[in-house]
Amino acid sequence: MKTRYMISVLLLLNICSTGMARTGSDQLDQFIGDWQGEGYFYNVNLGSEVGSVRFSLRVSPQMEITGSVGDAVFRDAEFKVDDWNAGYMIKGTVVGQIFPNSNFHKKRITLLLKDVQNDVTTGEFHFSNNFIFDIRVRPGAITLRRNP
Repeated sequence: MKTRYMISVLLLLNICSTGMARTGSDQLDQFIGDWQGEGYFYNVNLGSEVGSVRFSLRVSPQMEITGSVGDAVFRDAEFKVDDWNAGYMIKGTVVGQIFPNSNFHKKRITLLLKDVQNDVTTGEFHFSNNFIFDIRVRPGAITLRRNP
């Protein structure tokens, strides 16, 4: 009984300390600036059809996000610490055609990013038609580099 109790307490302390390690907006400050990069779809057939995805992102000191993905632009994007994925999340609306010569079209984008190291961040992108459930979500890998 004592062993189970001690294990439970240690697990709870670990969860609490992990959750408190991030300080919210302080961690988001590392993303302030202009970013450019590329992403590649995990689905090889889709990737060969449309190619890579160009990303351009600007994060202001007030955490306002503007940018583009392919030939489309971000709208209503929000940036937050994502403890679930041990990183950061940007969610927004995509306005316009991402690939102008393709019938590929999605309305929403989610970026899951890791900590910035040497002015580079990596992660994943997810294109979907809604933020709740989309069986045809289109995920891929992304690398962004800070513009000097």
